[in-house]
Amino acid sequence: MAKQQKTKADLAMELTETLMKDVIARSGYLLEKRVATLLRKSGYKVDSNRGFVDSETSKSREYDIYAYKEIEVYGAGSNGVYPTLICECKNNPFPVVFFAQEEETFKPLQDEVRSSGIPCKIWKRNKYISVQELTDVLTFHHYCVPKVPVATQYCNFAKKKDDSEWEALHSDESNDIFRTLAKTLEQEINADFNNMKQWFVPDEMEKEFIDLSFYYPVLILQGDIYSAHIGIEGQNSLIFKKCDHVQYNPEFYSIDDNEVISYHIDIITEKYLPEYIKLINDEMSIIKGVLQQQKQVVMRSLDKIITEISSLETKPINYRKYLEYKF
Repeated sequence: MAKQQKTKADLAMELTETLMKDVIARSGYLLEKRVATLLRKSGYKVDSNRGFVDSETSKSREYDIYAYKEIEVYGAGSNGVYPTLICECKNNPFPVVFFAQEEETFKPLQDEVRSSGIPCKIWKRNKYISVQELTDVLTFHHYCVPKVPVATQYCNFAKKKDDSEWEALHSDESNDIFRTLAKTLEQEINADFNNMKQWFVPDEMEKEFIDLSFYYPVLILQGDIYSAHIGIEGQNSLIFKKCDHVQYNPEFYSIDDNEVISYHIDIITEKYLPEYIKLINDEMSIIKGVLQQQKQVVMRSLDKIITEISSLETKPINYRKYLEYKF
């Protein structure tokens, strides 16, 4: 006799409050709330479930958390630098393993420290250099001087359909999370450059200001993270290490730049978030210090950028091509 299929009413009877709580606890909803609360306590302004239009598909999408805070550089009213976090929050029921690069293969690139706003380029010695070069990010930023494993590959784990054994997967769902973070980063950078038009009106151009964002795309996991590398015994010898922070370094095609771009995405555990916030604060403090020491150079650069834009015959729709430093 065939097994009778349960109706929606039958299933609803099974879904008790206890079961609902358990299901929600295993999802990413509560994790997202806890992350947002901690960021707000750390001085960040937080926007949850922020939407954006996918430039490839023209469809509306959203991601979990957008968070930023202002760090004054030249005093109140002068604006400053803005560490900006683009976060996805996921509860991974099984560990995720990232395969660490060998140290000698890692090549630090200052253009992977992404920025937007003004001044992204600095006029020095009769040419423009990037703000990343001015602040010498190659010597201190964790994208360039990693203190944690850096990986270009990872795997998840799942049981086979017949429940007979485990298998390692490079899942489409996980890859979509990283792709979303990369796309979102590009979208937020483009939007921020577009918002710079507020500064190019007569009342604002006389002010002493900088408005510069530095971006940190990050995936926050509730479950375990491991790094793995090949041991001295050969290709079949894997050494695992449980960790709270891994840098993932994928490459994705950017429709805005019409090229493949290498990204740094931080993968951290929830418990590591306070330390991660401190890491960002330390890096912003160094950048702030250099901008203060180089104030004369920075202000001269601002004057030059504003003069160049003011001389344009037609007002730009988007200021990105005039403000961004092209590496």
